[in-house]
Amino acid sequence: MENRAHAIVAACFLIVFAVAAALIFYWLTAGPSEPLPYRIVTSQSVAGLAPQSSVEFKGIEVGHVQRIRFDPKDRSRVIVDFDVQRDTYITRATYAELSMHGLTGGETLELKLGKGSRELLATSDGNPAQIPLRKGLLAQLEDSAKQSMQDLQAVLDSAKKVLDEGNREHISASIRQIDAATAKLVQIETELMPAMKQMPALVQSARKSLDQSHALLANANRIAEEARGPVKKAGEVEDTVQHLGRKLDRQTAPDIEALSQSLLRTSRSLDDLIRELKAKPQSLIFGPAQPPPGPGEPGFKGNDEHGDGHE
Repeated sequence: MENRAHAIVAACFLIVFAVAAALIFYWLTAGPSEPLPYRIVTSQSVAGLAPQSSVEFKGIEVGHVQRIRFDPKDRSRVIVDFDVQRDTYITRATYAELSMHGLTGGETLELKLGKGSRELLATSDGNPAQIPLRKGLLAQLEDSAKQSMQDLQAVLDSAKKVLDEGNREHISASIRQIDAATAKLVQIETELMPAMKQMPALVQSARKSLDQSHALLANANRIAEEARGPVKKAGEVEDTVQHLGRKLDRQTAPDIEALSQSLLRTSRSLDDLIRELKAKPQSLIFGPAQPPPGPGEPGFKGNDEHGDGHE
């Protein structure tokens, strides 16, 4: 019986030990998976970054820096090896930046997604995939400050060249000339001020004279139009006669030659009349001027010594 009891206890112990071993194995195998290795090869400074520095993606810690060393092929470059969790979303467009962890903390390697392919980046322990390192905000500000300082130094050098001894004398002379010209302008302005005050009155007077000139021109045009009326009527008569002459020329009659001569004489008479009216348009209203009386006519005044006329 005792041997049987010892056998049962030994069997129970073996069963418990096997179950415990199975649980331990499951706990070990169910733990976090092995991280994936990646690498950064850069010629930039990685000051502040050290082994075991955190690696973050979108603000979540996903790994740590494992090793930092110089590139044996090019000693001017630095190699940074780091591991990240397997479920981290790293693609061909992923790049890294150095960012300060808080105000007094060390540098953090931050992974970011750029524009490009969303294909997952394959890596392995024997051939870690390389991720580019870009300048962070602090590095960009540092470069911008350096460039600004260089530009400022160039401006100061140019100003120093401009303000040398010879140019300073020239600038001083130019300033003195400007002061003298300003004083002359003030003097001219003072002398012109009375004349400028009289300008409104002169302009008003000139405007009145211009209005009077317009009125005189209007009266002259009206008188010319009134005088042109008789001449226009005479011209209409001439046009009528000439039209009649052209009409008669087209007719066939035995006395066409005599009629043509008569019309020609009439046309000449009308031409004389038109010239006379153009020379003396008032004669159409008041009639032609009477010739002076001759000897023996009433009103004749001789050129005798006493000025008596003869009838």
